[in-house]
Amino acid sequence: MVAPMKTVIGSRTLHNWIGIVLVVPLFIVGMSTFFMSHEKSLGNFVIAYTNDPLELKDILHTPDGRLLLATKNGVYERHGDTWAVIDSLQGQDVRSLEILAGGQVLAAGKQGLWVEVDGGSWQQRHDADIQGLQVYLNNWYLVTKEQSILISHDQGGSWQPAASLTNSLSALNVKRPLQLNKFMHDLHTGKALLGKHYEWIWADLLALVLVLLSLTGVYMWWKSQKRKLTLQHTPE
Repeated sequence: MVAPMKTVIGSRTLHNWIGIVLVVPLFIVGMSTFFMSHEKSLGNFVIAYTNDPLELKDILHTPDGRLLLATKNGVYERHGDTWAVIDSLQGQDVRSLEILAGGQVLAAGKQGLWVEVDGGSWQQRHDADIQGLQVYLNNWYLVTKEQSILISHDQGGSWQPAASLTNSLSALNVKRPLQLNKFMHDLHTGKALLGKHYEWIWADLLALVLVLLSLTGVYMWWKSQKRKLTLQHTPE
């Protein structure tokens, strides 16, 4: 009768320790999920520096011989055989580069649109998650993630929806394929359940559940260990 009892105790101990080990990734996933759903609030706070390869997004040759690269971590300009990051755009996720008639450069990306001004400084002209950029007939066009297509007639001073393009797109009645991987991604993020504007609620709930499960699991383990020590030191 003793051997089965030892087996049960051994299995329970193994189960407890497996739970303790798994609580670490559970807590990490929960906390990172919360921060990912509010990434805009984190700004560009730097916690470390890395030597990982640059994630290139766009390239631009200017008429005066400059060469610029848009990357996930800013815009780099070549000077001879070396590259230097543009200080004003360091840390920005830049996806598109355009050249203006006057020689200034436009840079657009996840955190907005910037224009190069005199003296090599940069000014932000729009704050949005920009997917695409084009300069056409003195008009600036932006393809944004949440505001559709925007147009500016005054070099970024003001922006309006490109009405003709937006209306024609809304009238487009073409069925587009819904791929399984895209549906599963939207289901995971909560977009399929709550929509794009409220998916952060799903992420926060998921993060809260994971964090609470990990913390309460550790607390219950600590209580069981404390109770076990009490029983071991209790005189018969």
